[in-house]
Amino acid sequence: MTWIDWSVVAIFFLISIALGTVFTKRAGQSLESYFVSNRQLGWWLAGSSMAATAFSSDTPLLLTGMIRRRGVWGVWEVLALSISTMLAVFVFAKLWKRANVMTEVELVERRYSGGAAAWLRGFKTIYWGLLYNCYVLGAWPVTGLRKVLEEMTGAGRETAIIVSVILATLYTSSSGLWGVALTDLFQFIWAMVGAIILAWAAVNAVGGMTSLRESLEGTSALAIIPPMASGGEGSWVSSPFGWFAGLLLVQWWAWKNTDGGGILVQRLVSCKDERQAMWSVLWFNIAHYCLRSWPWILTALASLLLVPNAHLAVDGFIDHERAYPRLITLLLPVGLKGVMLASFFAAFLSTASTHLNWGASYLVNDVYKRFIRRNADTRHYLFVSRLMPWGLAVGAVWVAWSIHSVGEAFTLILNLTAGIGPVYLLRWLWWRVNPWSEIAAMCVSLPMLWMRPHVLAWLGIPQGLVTELLFMVIGSACCWLPATLLTRPVDRQTLTAFYEAVRPPGWWKPIAAMGSGEPWGLSVVQWVLGTIAILTTTLSPLAIVLGQAPAGWVGCGVAALSWLGLVRTITTTTWRWRGQLRRAAPSESSQTAN
Repeated sequence: MTWIDWSVVAIFFLISIALGTVFTKRAGQSLESYFVSNRQLGWWLAGSSMAATAFSSDTPLLLTGMIRRRGVWGVWEVLALSISTMLAVFVFAKLWKRANVMTEVELVERRYSGGAAAWLRGFKTIYWGLLYNCYVLGAWPVTGLRKVLEEMTGAGRETAIIVSVILATLYTSSSGLWGVALTDLFQFIWAMVGAIILAWAAVNAVGGMTSLRESLEGTSALAIIPPMASGGEGSWVSSPFGWFAGLLLVQWWAWKNTDGGGILVQRLVSCKDERQAMWSVLWFNIAHYCLRSWPWILTALASLLLVPNAHLAVDGFIDHERAYPRLITLLLPVGLKGVMLASFFAAFLSTASTHLNWGASYLVNDVYKRFIRRNADTRHYLFVSRLMPWGLAVGAVWVAWSIHSVGEAFTLILNLTAGIGPVYLLRWLWWRVNPWSEIAAMCVSLPMLWMRPHVLAWLGIPQGLVTELLFMVIGSACCWLPATLLTRPVDRQTLTAFYEAVRPPGWWKPIAAMGSGEPWGLSVVQWVLGTIAILTTTLSPLAIVLGQAPAGWVGCGVAALSWLGLVRTITTTTWRWRGQLRRAAPSESSQTAN
C-alpha cells in the first residue's frame, strides 16, 4: 500500500461521510425519521440499501471459502435462501407494510396481547437486537474486514477491529436511516466495481477463462450441482447432495428470516406504499443474487490455481477465506489496491451501519421507549438513539476478538435459528399461534442444537444437513406446538384488529368472517416464477462460462420464460390494485362530503 492507495481510500471516506451527514437534520425530526425515513424511501433506494447491507466485507471471503473447500456448488448455502427472500417479495412485503410497524419486534404487540406479549417483545429485543446483532456484526463484517486489513496493510488484529468499528459508528449515529440508505447506494456501486476489477485480474492471471476451465477440468470445483454419494448405509444423507437437498427442502423455511427478517423489514416498512415495498425486495433479490455473485465465484476459482493451501496456513489450519485479499496484494498495481481496499470499507460500512441503526431501533423503540421512559419528548429519544450504536459497536468488537472463521459463524447462525422459522411463518397464517409459541421456539433452540449430535447418534440416524435440520424443526415443534395448544389463544379483539389491518392468508376461519379476505393464489404463482427466474438467471450464464453450455442455454430459456410469466402476472396485479383504488375513491369522497 502506497500513498496513492491511501489517497484513494481517503477520497472514498470523504464522499461517504459527506453523503452520510447530508440528512443529519432530517433524521433529527422524529424517531420515524431516524429509523424508517418517515416511510418515504423509493423502491430503488430501499432495495439497493438491502443489497449493500447483504454485500459485506465478509461476503466475498465467505464465498471464496465455500468454493475452495467444496467447489462452485458450495454457494448453494447462500443461493437456497433466495426461496425465502422471494417469498418476502410477493407475500410478506405487503403484510409487513400493512402492519404499520417501525420494527419487526413491534409486530408482537400488534399480533398478540397481554403480559406475555409485552414480555416477548422485550425478550426478542434483547435476543435479536442486542445479542444476535452484536454476534452477527462482530462475526461477519468486522472479522471479514479485519482479515483484509491484516493481509493488505499488515495492521495488527486489535487495531484493525477497533478502527473499522469506529469508522462505521461515526456517521451512523448522526444520520439515521436516511444517511445509511444514501451511503449504502454509493458504497454498493463502489464495492461492485472493486469485485469486478479483481475478478478480471484473477482470470487474466491464469490465462483467461479457457485456461481456467482446462486447469480445473476433471475436479469437482466446476460442478454447480453437488455429486451424489457413492453408496453405503446413510451415505446419501451425509453426502454433498444430501446437504444440497437439506438446503432446498428445509433450510429456507426453517430459519428465522423466513418471513423477511429484521433488516429487510426495516427497509420495506420505510417505503412509500405496498407496491414500492414489493419492488424494493424484488430489486434486492436481483442485485443480491444475479449481479453480485459471479465476480466472486470467478475470483475464487482462480484462487485455487494462484494461491496454494500451504500459503494460507494460520495457527495450524488452512484459512481459505484469506485467499481473496491475498489475490489483491499479488495481482493489483498501485492505485487499484487502494480502490479494492476502499471497496472493502464500502462493503463493511454499508453492513455495519445498517446493523447499528437496526439494533438501535429495537433497543430504543421496543425496550427504552416501551418499558423504561414512556413519556419522554422526541429530543430525548433521539439523543438515546444516537448513543445506542456506540454500545452495539462495543459488543461487536468483543465478539470479533474470538471469531476466526466467517463460514463457521454463518453456518452456526443457520443451524441455531432452524426451527424458529415455522413459528414466524405460522403467526401470519394461523390464528391460534400466540406469544408462548414464539417463546418456546426461541428458548429451546440452543438446547436443541447442543443435543442434536448426541440424540441422532443414540437413535442411529446418520448425520447430515437434512436430518440435522429436521431434528431442529421437529424437536422445536414438540415444544412450541404443545405450548400453543395448552395456553389461551389471543383475545378476539386483537386478532380481529390485526386481521382487518393486515388481511393475511391462511387459517383464519374463526376471525375471517369479521374481516375482508383477498385472493392469494396469484401471489404464490408469482413467488414460484420469481424463485425460478432468480436461480436460473444467476446460474445459467455461469454454467455457459464454465463450459456447461447445453445446460446453461436451457437454463437461460427457462429464465426468459419465467421472467415473462412474472411480468405478466405483476401487470395483472397492478391493474387489479389500481382498480381497487378507483373503486375506493368515490366512497372516500362521499365520506368526506358527509
